[in-house]
Amino acid sequence: MKLFSSWRTRSSGTLFRPAARSLAAVLGLALLSTLSACHKAAQLPPAAKNAGLMKSASLLIGALSNHTASVVRLYPGLDGLVGVIFKNSSGSMRIVWMTPHGAAIIPGPVITAAGQDLTGLAQQAIDAVSKTLQTKPSGFPGGIGGATGERGQNPAIQPAPAAQGKKMSADDFLLMSRHLKSIALGTGKREVWIYFDPNCIFCNRLWEEMKPYGREITAHWIPVGFLKKDDSLKKATGILQAKDPVRALEENEDRFARETEEGAYPIPASIDVASERAVATSTIGLGQATGELATPTIVFRGTDGKAHSVMGMPEDLRTFLAGVKN
Repeated sequence: MKLFSSWRTRSSGTLFRPAARSLAAVLGLALLSTLSACHKAAQLPPAAKNAGLMKSASLLIGALSNHTASVVRLYPGLDGLVGVIFKNSSGSMRIVWMTPHGAAIIPGPVITAAGQDLTGLAQQAIDAVSKTLQTKPSGFPGGIGGATGERGQNPAIQPAPAAQGKKMSADDFLLMSRHLKSIALGTGKREVWIYFDPNCIFCNRLWEEMKPYGREITAHWIPVGFLKKDDSLKKATGILQAKDPVRALEENEDRFARETEEGAYPIPASIDVASERAVATSTIGLGQATGELATPTIVFRGTDGKAHSVMGMPEDLRTFLAGVKN
């Protein structure tokens, strides 16, 4: 695939850092809703019901741990299950699944028909995100939570209910993004981190609009997979594990099928476990930072010196990029 002339590659550092039915199963995500400027996955129930789930989770975790553990956050789960992330007495983050109405906890592994341990894969990703954020002291306990970002062009996304748990600061979201596995394009001194799903049409639109800014901006594209079950996860993993990830990313985006909203990169014959785990970690990290999954999500440090995140397409990309710190 021919490289477009205005972008050149730059290697991206990683600290690691994103199932076999799919990552959607790991995170328990439903099919996407179509937004005007971004894609998102299903959320937990409305705040009133979610508050009840949070109370149930706290009671159950308290009983199981003899009141030595505390619930940090909830996740929408496979077939109505609710993922419960909690902090144990040693300060470590763990995950278990709760039944849909909060009646019981499933303390052991959740296994798919294909024999995959969804609990284990989710735990590996949570561990990786926590380790990344623990590299910097902050008021954020254990590196798990959800920070609300700014909104892009009419994203029609509702903020995550407060009952879901504690929030990740904007600085921690930027710190995490810097250490997740990414594909860097551009040679500019100003940097942005872009979470994208290979099958996200709005990400493809952002890709096209970013092309003229390759000499001004270095964009770190962070692949996540949640929009089309196995397809998104496998494509994201395939792009990341490719011998030349930049060419793989370009193939996916430059030949994107807009009619069917499908990236062009073929699903690989074999999956690299480390790359799959990287995509899983990035996906879970995005959900923890924003309280939901939405692509594209852009993270950057602004000219005001503060960390920011935007979900969806900026209304005016040129003006938006002018606000990125040099």
